[in-house]
Amino acid sequence: MMINGDEKPHRRVTLFVRADPELGCEQQKQTVLDRLDDLEAEGRIDDFDINVWTKAIRIAGPLEGTTYYRRVFDHFTTFQQWAVRESVALKSAFNVESVDCEITNETYRVLSLPCLCLAVYEDDELCAVYPHVDGETTRTITDGLDRLDADRPLEYAG
Repeated sequence: MMINGDEKPHRRVTLFVRADPELGCEQQKQTVLDRLDDLEAEGRIDDFDINVWTKAIRIAGPLEGTTYYRRVFDHFTTFQQWAVRESVALKSAFNVESVDCEITNETYRVLSLPCLCLAVYEDDELCAVYPHVDGETTRTITDGLDRLDADRPLEYAG
């Protein structure tokens, strides 16, 4: 709640990160973690947490009743709703793919999760997800961290 317009909102960041080592992504993981530590120490964010996920999760699979499954899809649904509100796309980070296994004769769909994803909340309301695509421009995690570092309003679109 703002008091006389002087009080800044409580800004919390959640970093979603793949648990498994990823070629070409390990240094970026460390860089992002270091920057989040710095942003918190400098008071540019109030706090951050880390949410670990996997490379992909099966849609409507045998794990769909688990807490992990529900948590991943709850976040994804919230991210999608944000993207629709902001007229941006998450397609560069989150993809639904069909998987075929000739050995078992199975076909199913999976949601591919990005190596890194940054969600920014102000007063518990999701206000930005990185990466995302705005028209022809991809807004990266680095873009989001730079905005937080500059203590500027977050740019969602345009």
